[in-house]
Amino acid sequence: MLRFALVAASLALATPSFAAPNQQLVNSVQHRLNSLGFQAVDAGSLSGHQIAALHLALQGRIGFGPNRIRKQQEVKNILNWNGQERTHSINKSN
Repeated sequence: MLRFALVAASLALATPSFAAPNQQLVNSVQHRLNSLGFQAVDAGSLSGHQIAALHLALQGRIGFGPNRIRKQQEVKNILNWNGQERTHSINKSN
């Protein structure tokens, strides 16, 4: 039992709770941001949650027209995250 506790404790201490995003993923997100007109944004300075959300939001073909405008608005919303979003309820009514 003691051996199990020591192994569990050593694994918990050795594993980072938040790993840095993969550089290839950051480069991919940066390329997509550039194609949407967000050249001033440095994807390397974004949080892991923002990189993941942008990666999912920017999947597929963007094109032109209403879809492009929606994607730009979605990207703006993600870029405005400040880390406090996890504390808010999704079902919060205003």
